Amino acid sequence: MFETLFKTLIKHAKLTLFISLSICVFLSFFASKLSVDASADSLLLENDEDLSFYRQINERYKSDDFLMIALRFKDENPFSEANLKMIQNLQNELEAIKGVQRILSIINAPLLTSKDNEDLKALLEHIPSLADEDINKSKAKAEILNSPFYQNNIISKDGKTTALIVYFEPNLAYLELIKERQNTTNEALKAQIQNKLDRISEQNKLENKTRLDTIKAITSHYEKQIGAIYLGGVSMIADDMISYIKADLWVYGVALSLLLTLVLWLFFRKISFVFLALLTCFVSLSVASGVFALLGFKITVISSNYLAFMLIISISLIIHLITHFIHLNKKFPKANSARLTLATLLAKLKPSFYAILTTAIGFLSLIFSNIEPIIKLGIMMSIGISISLVLSFVFFACLMPFFASKKLFEQSFNFGFLAWCANFSFRRKKLVFLVSVLCLIIAFFGILQLRVENSFVNYFKESSEIKKGLLVIDEHLGGTMPLEVVLRFQNKSLQATQDSFEDEFNALAEEKTYFFSADKIRLVKKVHDYFTQKEFVGSTLSLNSLLILGKSINEGKDLDDFALAFLYENLPLNFKNELLNPFVNVDENELRFVMRIKDSDATLQRNEFLKSINEELGTLLQGEALEFRLSGIMLLYNNMLQSLFASQFNTLVFVIIAIFALFVLVFKSFKLALVGILANIIPLSLVFAFMGFLGLSLDLMSITIAAICIGIGVDDSIHYIYRFKEELGKKSLQEALIASHLHIGSALFQSKVAIILGFSVMMSSNFIPTIYFGFLTLIVMILLLLGSLILLPSLLSSLRLQNKQV
Repeated sequence: MFETLFKTLIKHAKLTLFISLSICVFLSFFASKLSVDASADSLLLENDEDLSFYRQINERYKSDDFLMIALRFKDENPFSEANLKMIQNLQNELEAIKGVQRILSIINAPLLTSKDNEDLKALLEHIPSLADEDINKSKAKAEILNSPFYQNNIISKDGKTTALIVYFEPNLAYLELIKERQNTTNEALKAQIQNKLDRISEQNKLENKTRLDTIKAITSHYEKQIGAIYLGGVSMIADDMISYIKADLWVYGVALSLLLTLVLWLFFRKISFVFLALLTCFVSLSVASGVFALLGFKITVISSNYLAFMLIISISLIIHLITHFIHLNKKFPKANSARLTLATLLAKLKPSFYAILTTAIGFLSLIFSNIEPIIKLGIMMSIGISISLVLSFVFFACLMPFFASKKLFEQSFNFGFLAWCANFSFRRKKLVFLVSVLCLIIAFFGILQLRVENSFVNYFKESSEIKKGLLVIDEHLGGTMPLEVVLRFQNKSLQATQDSFEDEFNALAEEKTYFFSADKIRLVKKVHDYFTQKEFVGSTLSLNSLLILGKSINEGKDLDDFALAFLYENLPLNFKNELLNPFVNVDENELRFVMRIKDSDATLQRNEFLKSINEELGTLLQGEALEFRLSGIMLLYNNMLQSLFASQFNTLVFVIIAIFALFVLVFKSFKLALVGILANIIPLSLVFAFMGFLGLSLDLMSITIAAICIGIGVDDSIHYIYRFKEELGKKSLQEALIASHLHIGSALFQSKVAIILGFSVMMSSNFIPTIYFGFLTLIVMILLLLGSLILLPSLLSSLRLQNKQV
């Protein structure tokens, strides 16, 4: 069937080329609609119960999207008249930006103890700030520096760094749709809601981009006068990550084009072959991008690497085809190009199909990771390389008869190396096996050292504006990683008795002003004090912050439940939203504690830290009529990190079992299948030893290395064993090994060089996990090449000596 198909393609090459290119252009048209998603949600576990709780808390407490702008003045005195005026001007300009809801800074921070001779009632009618002309500036500075609300939030402990917290208007429609999606079990309705969410998300992204660009333009104007300005916040990180992803895509495209052109020219010394290879690669890439857009995929910081993967795998595929064609041309110099093309297509069909199939299995194994962007990467790449396989054969059939001439260059610079590898693997088998065993032992101990600890701050380069901003906020303004604890008290209505007095009392207790009981005040102090003394916690805010503030305006006396109830009823709404509502939910009978953790601290062990909080709070609150639960981005991030080990194990087990089963099917031999797998697993295991001993933690990118590399690496085993079986029927074992090396070995060598160069480009990324991924994958590919050229023939020769039926 395939022979007829290929003959037809070759016979009607021009028509086939025209039709195939037309289809490719049509599908490529949609590539421009492929969007980028760098939201925090794209890095979280979608099925995480803690994520669902986090969204409930966000909705319940109306958590705001905000941007923190840290200012460090040249004279390190933000309270000087000139600097206060500069902050005021900057704040005025920022407040005029569309989408900015409000800004909190030392200029408009509510001050309760900085005005002389004013009673509480008068104070609540007009709460002063530094902007008031009659404010006592000395008292105001002291209050801001020592305020539980402002210290480590809008002013550093040493008073040298200040910050403006810019709150953005929430998108209520988006939040409502998220809630609807969570509450429905109807998959069709979920899909409709998701489409609406995608549209709103795209619109949000554009508006956020415009808003942040305006903010950056304004702050850059002030930077020379102020000294240093740093920006940090979820929306800022998302916007910068989108810029990084786009920059990476651009660099990968240009750098890989130049590198692959150079390598192909060195290999083949023929422009038409270089053109054929590059045309196949880039058309496959553009068609795949169009298909991804049609299927609704988005590019995340993880899946952005599909561009490099597609080019690398496509070039490897076409190199095998061209190399085999050159070999046939040399062997049959009188044969015409059309016949050689047909013979090449037929000879390489099965090994190429199985090679792509194993690579696709490697990528598909990522669906077991349970991490959305990694799953999407696996599906996208499986589709993409399937497109590459089809287009490689179609373009090769259409163009090769026109490109090829009688005399073709066949490189010889690596033949000596290939022959040496063949002889070494045949004559020094014991040494090869001894080294392999040592590799496995080293890998075993290295794997035991693997960790998943990763600071989000360290995902970015030292020179990046994101990291500079996050470090300043982390070190001087109370930390960057949000963590929350919610205390939920038992509902008094459930304890109602038949006693009329109790009923009446409980009804009274249901009134909002009676929420603030002495018992709750005792507990909030206890928990707040615990967090202020807890290592790694930079900033803690809760109802207790208001109690501390209230003590200062109550002649040094603690606020009691009646005073709190009075404040709850009489505090102006804007100040209530700043000082009370984020920490108290009377309707839900809840108290909320909001902390920020110093994420850049190298000694922070996130999982142990969160476990200790759960255990210590459990002990602290033992016997109390309440339940508590942790929430926040830190908890969700840690959940994702902890899932990496399981993801690594699941994907690796799946890919090994699936490829081994495929090998048994392809080679019709259990022993050959075992040899093919071992020749890849042993070199691959060394990368885990490398990571473990160097202290490189598993992250979102590195957990994909094993599955991807083994998927790509076994391609060589398939091509090699196929050729070895053919040669063995005509030659002795050693001659068959040498012949396989000289024929397939050269294609393996060339394709691996192209792959290694391709992965090396990823080290130019702005995202640290991608840099490590490129570096580690480069090492794995070199090890896999050595495994194919030395370990695989050693295993095959041993197998042959024991089993003449191979």
